Amino acid sequence: MTGEDEVVLVQNERRFQRLSSIPAAGLSILLCFVQIILVFILPELCDKKGKECVLNSFSILIYTHGAHWAGILIIDQIYHFAHHKSRLNGYLEFYTKTKNIRRAPFYLVSAGNFVLMLVVIILHDLCDDNKACSHSFTKVDYLRGLITLESLVVLCCSVSYILLVREFNSKQLPPDVMRDDFASSMTMNEDMGSVGCQDQELILEVMERQAEMIRYLKQHSETLGSKILVLTSQLAQKERV
Repeated sequence: MTGEDEVVLVQNERRFQRLSSIPAAGLSILLCFVQIILVFILPELCDKKGKECVLNSFSILIYTHGAHWAGILIIDQIYHFAHHKSRLNGYLEFYTKTKNIRRAPFYLVSAGNFVLMLVVIILHDLCDDNKACSHSFTKVDYLRGLITLESLVVLCCSVSYILLVREFNSKQLPPDVMRDDFASSMTMNEDMGSVGCQDQELILEVMERQAEMIRYLKQHSETLGSKILVLTSQLAQKERV
């Protein structure tokens, strides 16, 4: 490997890598808007007299919510791939900072599936075969409330995520592993051993950063090892020629 190749390899390791997950977050927002629109439009289209659909609006909303969950699952995997690549590039702090907010939509919609399943079973057991069952809300009204609340929370999480990623891309900071302040933030002072809620949170944060650094160094060393093997084999082939 020549000196020019070494310079190019180092420059590629230090070059800022933009996160390209904003379109996925935009798709998540679009799915939420579609879901909210459907819970208000479908009952008007399917449940009124003279307007017939293949299924009633209640069943269609259950199916569309399942499709919504599948879409959020795919978006969650896109997030995972993008941030995994960013973490391998050395951006450990942003990886841990966005860990909760990028996973929140998938957890919320999964929890929504569980709640909807309970609501469907409860309404079926209490009201479908019981003429004495009286309530001011219909089945669709329950779905309207649950799905609208869920979609609004997911929408807020997606908007917050987009703002964080845009700020990250605009700053174009060097990798955390090359920053002296990040390295110093992973060391524990003697004062951290004192008992206290604030100190315990700080200790947990430092331990999490240390764990991410260890994981990064392990995976980075494996990546560098594979690159060295490839370059060595290429060099050996050139020498044979």
